[in-house]
Amino acid sequence: LAASAIAFAILLNAARRDVPYIILAGALAYAGSLLGTRLLGAELGVFLGALIVGVTSNLYARWSNRPGAITLVPGVLLLVPGTIGFRSVAALVENRVVSGVETAFTTILMAVALVAGLFIGNMLLPERRLG
Repeated sequence: LAASAIAFAILLNAARRDVPYIILAGALAYAGSLLGTRLLGAELGVFLGALIVGVTSNLYARWSNRPGAITLVPGVLLLVPGTIGFRSVAALVENRVVSGVETAFTTILMAVALVAGLFIGNMLLPERRLG
């Protein structure tokens, strides 16, 4: 988890002072996703992770007077259901249509849950407008 957060910080050219906050955002996203999976199910676990990352990124923006995207983007990157989408395409290519469509539906549901979590997090605690 820490290695992937550090890799995202390097990939996104984050300032060194932001790296601990990026690691924290990744840990919160992961923990929120695990808790959400236990409470809401596998497909909607991403919702709670996105909600937590959205709110904490806006808190970071208010506290540090810096853009919330510094912590939001790496946190969301950990939640994106890319491997599930790949499994869906692989199943469809292998003529396992029912399995492929089910997995594609799960991917879409997870993507919608991710967006809904970010929207609701932004509604609960909007990022402070500068200027």
